[in-house]
Amino acid sequence: MGSSNNLAKQSNLAQTLPVGSKARSKLTQSFSPRVTHGGLDSLKKRKTPRPFSPEAPLHLVLSSKRARGPWSLNHRKNKARVSSMIYVYAKRFKVKVYRSRNEGNELHLLVKAQEKKHLADYLRVLAGRIAVTTSGAQKYVKRIGKFWDSLYYSKLINWGPEFYQVSQSMKTGELDSLVSDMPRTAPATEFDFGFQ
Repeated sequence: MGSSNNLAKQSNLAQTLPVGSKARSKLTQSFSPRVTHGGLDSLKKRKTPRPFSPEAPLHLVLSSKRARGPWSLNHRKNKARVSSMIYVYAKRFKVKVYRSRNEGNELHLLVKAQEKKHLADYLRVLAGRIAVTTSGAQKYVKRIGKFWDSLYYSKLINWGPEFYQVSQSMKTGELDSLVSDMPRTAPATEFDFGFQ
């Protein structure tokens, strides 16, 4: 009873702080941490830190409407290259890839990294190299514009049933329900989400 009363007091305190202030934002995040970030929902919104925990795996989705025809990630010229890049760069940046799924215009990854910098470097290099490789873009010669639709979508995943569900959905290809129907609640165990 005491903890729920304390949570209500914190919530009321957050409501009294000015809208848009850093103090209000930090206080709100401290008792209801986000587990998702990016994707189309993040367009035209202010930047917030991507949730990260070294103990939890992440489901990542990179999507591109321009990845069609010869630029498709599943095209015969690109499929092996993309698959190779996923694992080569994962090894270079110390990221563990549990499962990957190439859908042609979307790339789904189930990964875990020990440090946020390793994950950021991995995704920066992977997204850039895939875009250049599939489109044939060259610096100052052949510019293609924006390849990826938006920030890559990420969601912290609990170990156990949720991890198994995501892994099996990626294996069978039933990915539409994964991104839209995923519960938006915090993981059951206590993680350091990087809010300080």
